Amino acid sequence: MLLLLLSARVGWSQGATTSAMNGIITDQNGTGLPGATVIAVHTPTNTQYIAPTNAEGRYNIQNMRVGGPYTVRATFIGYQDATQQGVFLTLGQNLRLDIRLTDATQQLNEVVVTGRPDPVISAGRTGASTTVQREQIERLPTLNRSLQDFIRVSPQATGGGSSSLGGANNRYNNITIDGAVNNDVFGLSGSGTPGGQAGTGPISLDAIQELQIVIAPYDVTLGNFTGGGVNAVTRSGTNDLSASIYGFGRNQSIVGKSVTEPRTKAAEFHNYQTGFRVGGPVVKDKVFFFVNGEINRRSEPLSFEPGTSTSRLDVNVINQIASTALERYGYEVGEYGNITRRTQSNRIFGRLDFNLSDKHQLVVRHNYVDAFDDNITRTSTALRFGSNAYVFNNKTNSSVVELNSNLGTVSNKLLLSYTRIRDTRDVPGSLFPTFEVNEAGNRYTFGTERSSGFNELDQDIFELTDNVTKSFGKHNITVGTHNELFKFRNLFINNGVGYYQFPSLNAFLNSQPNRIQAAYATANNGEAKFSAMQFGVYAQDEYSPLENLRLTLGVRLDVPFFFDKPAYNQGVTEQFGSNISTQNVPNGQLLWAPRLGFNWDVNNDAKVQVRGERVFSLDGSPSFGFPTASPITA
Repeated sequence: MLLLLLSARVGWSQGATTSAMNGIITDQNGTGLPGATVIAVHTPTNTQYIAPTNAEGRYNIQNMRVGGPYTVRATFIGYQDATQQGVFLTLGQNLRLDIRLTDATQQLNEVVVTGRPDPVISAGRTGASTTVQREQIERLPTLNRSLQDFIRVSPQATGGGSSSLGGANNRYNNITIDGAVNNDVFGLSGSGTPGGQAGTGPISLDAIQELQIVIAPYDVTLGNFTGGGVNAVTRSGTNDLSASIYGFGRNQSIVGKSVTEPRTKAAEFHNYQTGFRVGGPVVKDKVFFFVNGEINRRSEPLSFEPGTSTSRLDVNVINQIASTALERYGYEVGEYGNITRRTQSNRIFGRLDFNLSDKHQLVVRHNYVDAFDDNITRTSTALRFGSNAYVFNNKTNSSVVELNSNLGTVSNKLLLSYTRIRDTRDVPGSLFPTFEVNEAGNRYTFGTERSSGFNELDQDIFELTDNVTKSFGKHNITVGTHNELFKFRNLFINNGVGYYQFPSLNAFLNSQPNRIQAAYATANNGEAKFSAMQFGVYAQDEYSPLENLRLTLGVRLDVPFFFDKPAYNQGVTEQFGSNISTQNVPNGQLLWAPRLGFNWDVNNDAKVQVRGERVFSLDGSPSFGFPTASPITA
């Protein structure tokens, strides 16, 4: 209970891109005023959100822009208008703002508004989560200027750049940007995001407005993870034109000497980022734009250069291997001395916001990433010649369309997205078998890297999400659906060019390998093409029996579909038993997740709060703090 009370401040998630506001409009006696009107205006864009109160004087505004300031005005016939200014909303927050109106015949010097424009405790929160706002993004230290540097702000984050949340592997996380999934669905990236193998992040940090890390949210609209959910919303333009040019960099001049004797200086390297952003109105109060462009250039030398004190590698052995390969096979093994590896990326982000009317707001955005990373490693006892290197290339295009509608007591959020990811590997020179020579405890490798001769991955991800919310008295009902369609093309033939292993230098010189491996495609030129789908539906009721108590009851159903079965491998069945088959996939399995949560503001002053949630597993046994897992991602 103490941990629940002391955990970090955050808002309850109403979705991945927006915020919400609710409260009660009362008269001077505390009686609810049905039919009153609440108008919330986002001052920078003059976007208006209008909601009437129900029979109990309650109002609820969904799908509001993140940030502020907001000016909130309550009106009712026969009563003086009341205005609250300087209200700010954080990502996913459901702000409780109660307003008391006074009789128009009563003369007052000022109108006093009873509300909580910036409460310490969120009235809707049930689980552990953390919000990182724009001010924190600008002020907190970061070496890589990546999402991972700020995900670590969460107390439940571990593992540095791997973004482990709640003790789970990052492949069990769910990362969304502007409401759209942004995961490495195939599961090869160490960062868990597209482009991770090319050493780049999914989006420029300067394009992010706010970031939310949720570990145990109750909201049924959030799911598909058992580690943590990372929700990021991007920046948008306003009625004021603003622009910025920035640059960040570091090199060996600002790195200290080694901690071991003899104290040596760092080798020459550089890591620079530079970019720009500009945002403003296309049509004042109606259409806004935001554009961000950024490039990253990183270069660093390989350590353990042969012939130096840090390396056990024998230069004489290296020269014999290189000369023999050239004389016998006519093959250049490539560099082995002072090698510099590079990592580069170009990122462009663009967003348009449309105020179609007081009831409808449309967001259209596109994010493009083009990156590559030189893959070449070396240790004090292992050398990869230049021919054994490869360049990992990544190109990612992600488009999102989001329509937010507020129709009185009914609101709707519709989101469509398409992500296209292309990963390839470039190898130097012509294809050549991998040769591995072991000598005196050292390993020397040249030729085409054994996993890179035939290695490509195409991913196409389509998403459709729609959430409808309606207020009924003290109830706030949400029903929705979340669907993801995946299409993959994977070309991978390990040892497709051949692999030769030699136990000693003499064995290599005498052409006597002790191990030979080779693989070839039996069908489709080694390509695997398949598709899958994650279908989800959910319903939720937020019930407020008391002013300071909120109960939430919901259920979520996720169903995976695999449209293609793997080929039958008889050897697997013979080895592991007749009930094991490579064609068995969890197609159409129903994954139910009933959820029950509560939030009690003990003294109704947003200072002492008791909260919690329970998520039930398929067999009915309760498990605390873990939303539904995606069988596809996991």
